[in-house]
Amino acid sequence: MPAELPNLSGVATKDLVEHIGSGNFKASYINWSRTMELLRKHAPGWMIETVFSPEGGPLHKAPQGAFLLLRFRHLDGTVTPEVPQAIMDHRNSSIAYDRITSRDITDTHRRGSCLLAAFQMGLAYELWAKMPLESGYQVEDQAGIEKVKATVKNTTKAASAASIASAEPAETTLEDFLKACSEKGLTSAAAKSLVPKLNGDFANGVKTIQDKDAAFVAQMNSKFPDTPGEDY
Repeated sequence: MPAELPNLSGVATKDLVEHIGSGNFKASYINWSRTMELLRKHAPGWMIETVFSPEGGPLHKAPQGAFLLLRFRHLDGTVTPEVPQAIMDHRNSSIAYDRITSRDITDTHRRGSCLLAAFQMGLAYELWAKMPLESGYQVEDQAGIEKVKATVKNTTKAASAASIASAEPAETTLEDFLKACSEKGLTSAAAKSLVPKLNGDFANGVKTIQDKDAAFVAQMNSKFPDTPGEDY
């Protein structure tokens, strides 16, 4: 009898969630290694398998770019239907096939593994559906539950007060700088040529780009034109 596919909805808890980016680029996620540990613990015998293309490699060509095909395989030989995961850059745009690197493939495999776990087993599906996760606390009795609720309430109030008092601006990221360059009209090649000069100070980079005039943009675009398949 084939192995039964487990339902892992409700297994992931909010104490495992991390955040990346800021503003419109802010996202919540669970680290891929934590996701794999949850799979080992709650879905023993199931492993993620890469389905190779007819050409014999992991990449499947698409009209633009490429994708991986992933599925689960149980130790008894049971397999699930394949699920595609596009190979994308940091802005979730497809990468031209001839520009895909080994790093792009390994990053996509990890991202696709988390997608597959949510898609077919429901693991951390709450993040994709933007639903609240359980707290992750484990208590033995009602008194413990009430204590946890009081702790969470007090912590939330304290954090809110600290946030209002500090009113610190969100950290400016590389994505914010590239967005500013795009809005200014710079080619992606021109924008990327400026990144090493910032030494990580993206806030100053955004301010500097916003102050530049059309002549600067034209000069940079002439010096660093985009090549086919180039994007942000």
